[in-house]
Formats: sequence, C-alpha cells, structure tokens
Amino acid sequence: MALEIDYNTNFGILCRDAICVIFDTRCYKEIDSEGNKIFPVEYNGKIYANAEAYADGAIPVGGFNGKFMMNESATKTQHNIIKQCYIDLKTKDGFTDGVDC
Repeated sequence: MALEIDYNTNFGILCRDAICVIFDTRCYKEIDSEGNKIFPVEYNGKIYANAEAYADGAIPVGGFNGKFMMNESATKTQHNIIKQCYIDLKTKDGFTDGVDC
C-alpha cells in the first residue's frame, strides 16, 4: 500500500506522482489521567520521486511523520493499523489529495 501525491522537494523540484510509503509504525497502550486505556499511534514514512524510483530502491526525496489516537470503540470494524496510518496521513496538509496505490 502507498499514497501517490504531487510533492515539492526542499530543493524546489516538483515530483509529480511521488510515492509515499509508511516504513515504521508504533502503537502504545497508555492509561490517561481518568484511568482509561488509550492507544496513541506514531508513524514515519518516506517519499520517493515516483513509482519507478521506489521500485529501483532509489534514495527518498522526502519524508513525513504522523500521530493519531486509535479509536478502540470500533474494534470489529476498524482497518488494520497500517491502513489507519494511511487514512490519517490523507488528513494532513500536502497529502489530502493523495491517491491510494
């Protein structure tokens, strides 16, 4: 699973159809101040110039980080954790027009 976006690098180069791939995900079980279990999720990803660069193992042109709170109440209907990370990523600036690929 990946997300395709148009991405401007830090060098001002526009990469049309850049590929965003999540490569690291962490989920923690914590107890909040009211004694409730909560599950913060953190993830990191890399951005490749295009699908060919990703497939060839080229160096990424960028990266991203995200964090959200897992919704425990929908355990029977929720997506796996990686899918949830991609869903969250598509709510972030620069990724809202991303297309699943």
